[in-house]
Amino acid sequence: MRIVENHFLLIIESFIEITVCFMKNSNSLSIRKHAVGIDVSKDTLEVCSGKKTSSESMNFSTSRCFKNTREGFESLLSWARNQSGQNRSVWFVMEATGVYYEQLAYFLHKAGENVCVLVASRAAHYAKSLPIKSKTDAIDARILARYGLERRPETWEPTSPQLRKIKALIREREQLQKQHTQLTNRLHAARNAWGHPQTSLKRLTDHAKQIGRYLEQITIELDNLWQSSRQLAEPVSRIAGINGIGRQTVLDIIAETNGFALITNRNQLASYSGLDVVLDESGNRQGATKISKHGNAHIRKALYMPAMSAIQHNPALKLFYERLVEKHPNQKMIAVTAVMRKLLLLVYSLWKSGKEYDPEFHYRQIMVKP
Repeated sequence: MRIVENHFLLIIESFIEITVCFMKNSNSLSIRKHAVGIDVSKDTLEVCSGKKTSSESMNFSTSRCFKNTREGFESLLSWARNQSGQNRSVWFVMEATGVYYEQLAYFLHKAGENVCVLVASRAAHYAKSLPIKSKTDAIDARILARYGLERRPETWEPTSPQLRKIKALIREREQLQKQHTQLTNRLHAARNAWGHPQTSLKRLTDHAKQIGRYLEQITIELDNLWQSSRQLAEPVSRIAGINGIGRQTVLDIIAETNGFALITNRNQLASYSGLDVVLDESGNRQGATKISKHGNAHIRKALYMPAMSAIQHNPALKLFYERLVEKHPNQKMIAVTAVMRKLLLLVYSLWKSGKEYDPEFHYRQIMVKP
């Protein structure tokens, strides 16, 4: 009797083992798409794996947390490959938040993986379309994984070394210019104050001069970088032909957008820079129309003075500005912001098309618009 029982148990165990094996194989064969969503922060990576089957159903793993370090990247990649099985491609989807995603994106790209980096506004709008009210790192990772399964992720391409260096130098220059202005104001106040110590005046003066020398060095480095690059020298010089805009502003925009690498249309660019229009209307109520300011503040700052110059010296944009002021006489800042947006989209158009700036054509375009 005991022999029969043992034999029966062996048959059951074998049947269970075969069934589990069959289910694993069938699930593997039915998987159509595999995406890994990654919520990136300064120190950690919250990760969720999602799979879509042939029946269009989606399954998600529990989230995992990895360190935002080289060792963490390797552990994440190993875990993701184990999740996908052999000979199955994986999409790694993350959001472009600050600079903390960059090292991971470059690591995965170098490893030959499919990487999708979403502009922050696109990820936010997609999340709003889902019936999810809570917000945690784990939920954000799952949303990004779901995006990779439901949508068609666009392959992220790393920027050139020149653009990375240019962006770093421009950011450094911006901070130093801010410090230089503060020091100049302090120095002016100290010189006009009664009995201010001469030693303090000397330190302020020396500090201001040192920052001035740093700014000169950065200018020389930037000029050498973009002028020695075949991909930048021609378009920067060509686009700088726009009346009211200079090479420095063109470099600022190209560097902050990584050569428009993540931008696919004009509306997306306006949203990325925070120059997209936000309406506030409901029924008979007409709220104030304004820009979102949820995008890249560096781009808006770089465009302000060129917009003021264009209003004076660019016939097309001057006409455009005057029409807006005539329509909204008490809201001149809205008109200035609209000129900033026009300049940004014009830079984008010339960068993508490779054409020369034609002021006459631009003027005719403004003329025909109501």
